Amino acid sequence: MTELPTPARTLPVLRFDHLWLCIALSGITIFISLISTVPHDFWWHLKVGELIATSGIPTTNQFAWAVPADTPYVYQSWLGEWLFFQLYRLGGFPLIVFARNILGAAAYALVAWEAHERSGSWRLAALAALLANAMALNNFTTRTQNWSWLPFMLTLILLGRYTRGRLAPRWLGLLPLIMLFWVNVHGAFMLGLLVTGAFAVGETLRRLLRQPGALYWDQVRPLYLTLVGMGAAVLVNPLGFGIIGYVRDLLTDVPSQRLVTEWQTPTPRDLAGVFFYLSVLVLITAFALARRRPTFTDLLLVCGLAWQAFVGVRYVVWFGMGVMPILVQTFVPPTSAIAEPKRQKSSFANLIIAGGLLVSVIAVQPWIKPYLGLPTTYQNLFAPVPGAPQLFSDDTPVAAVADLRATPCAGRIFNEMGAGSYMAWALYPVAQYYIDPRIELFELSTWERYIAIGRGQDVQAFFDEQQVGCVVLDTQEQRGLTQVMPTLQGWTRTLKAERSELWRRNIQ
Repeated sequence: MTELPTPARTLPVLRFDHLWLCIALSGITIFISLISTVPHDFWWHLKVGELIATSGIPTTNQFAWAVPADTPYVYQSWLGEWLFFQLYRLGGFPLIVFARNILGAAAYALVAWEAHERSGSWRLAALAALLANAMALNNFTTRTQNWSWLPFMLTLILLGRYTRGRLAPRWLGLLPLIMLFWVNVHGAFMLGLLVTGAFAVGETLRRLLRQPGALYWDQVRPLYLTLVGMGAAVLVNPLGFGIIGYVRDLLTDVPSQRLVTEWQTPTPRDLAGVFFYLSVLVLITAFALARRRPTFTDLLLVCGLAWQAFVGVRYVVWFGMGVMPILVQTFVPPTSAIAEPKRQKSSFANLIIAGGLLVSVIAVQPWIKPYLGLPTTYQNLFAPVPGAPQLFSDDTPVAAVADLRATPCAGRIFNEMGAGSYMAWALYPVAQYYIDPRIELFELSTWERYIAIGRGQDVQAFFDEQQVGCVVLDTQEQRGLTQVMPTLQGWTRTLKAERSELWRRNIQ
């Protein structure tokens, strides 16, 4: 019997054009991994995750004394909070931040994948991922929004593949399942319905106008059925139909809209805003000179996501992820949109470079990064959170809260908003604090009073009226209060660390 020759082993196909993508994704992952986690939208979510794991989903204020403890509050992101706490149980703070890094890397890998599907070019795919990342530079802190990145991209990809004839209708059945997860981890779940609606309406218009490549009616119908299924899945949450009212109230909450930068129109005064406005200009130019015209569906997606992005900074990340693959598609002729290169050359050098990039990505993960000897200026950006070196920003009031745990305050605590988030995790239930980043929980008048105190206005009268016994202030965010505190009679600064100061009222 003649033995068949053993096939020769070959290197994995990693062409030079693949390296563009490897460089882009590794750069994106390294950047995300180096970003510090600010206290605002992390610590109180983690504390709620602990409460959910131990006693069920809370329904009231719990932490702050600016409103009664039993004031109703909706913890819509309950599953995302619970997941954060489970990660903390498994691997402490580093594992949570690592999850943020992996979710970000996976999301931008999907952006690149969708861009390659549309353009046929790995170089353009790398460009799309980099542009999408650049306009979200200020949006990579660790928070429950991280859980929305993958559902958003998976929704876009499944719908896009279906409308381009690359997936069977049964694949759309995954979207209601994705929504079951999405609606319980973060409020951005509404984007799933809006994106699906854009695909359904866009493909309907294409069919009505009998455009080339338009779906037939029996192919359009599954899009509407999917939209109905996703709508039904939205109702599978602790609030049921009440989730609609929650979203409406959140989108019209006056303190959020008026006071929080994330809810306001982006400006070109920061780097992320510059990239956003540049991308809009490039997009307009590309559509005007496009070698491959966008479809009605593409236009609806672009206009819808752009409209949201102009409404608020918090939506720019979705504009980047959803629109950049459409942008790079316009750079190629229609006939080459999904063409693969004919030559499949690889080399050992390419593998070495890719391996080096992977090592670089691994080196900046939470367990290894502290041993890299990064510049002191970078290390000084972080607070000394126990068990979490170089993870949390220096406005985390670690020492002040530790002091309050050791020596409880003889009275109420007034605090900077972001500090309240950390105090929810590290101080509750030992003591309550004044305010925290749950913006919609507090009345506008409460926020206006808080801002006035931070500016140093009517401080003594407010502290006496509210029986404040301790103050945890941020020297950068509350400069006015920082200057006023030494002038108040009967107060002593007992601690100054990181960016925080702790003042206590002298006991008579």
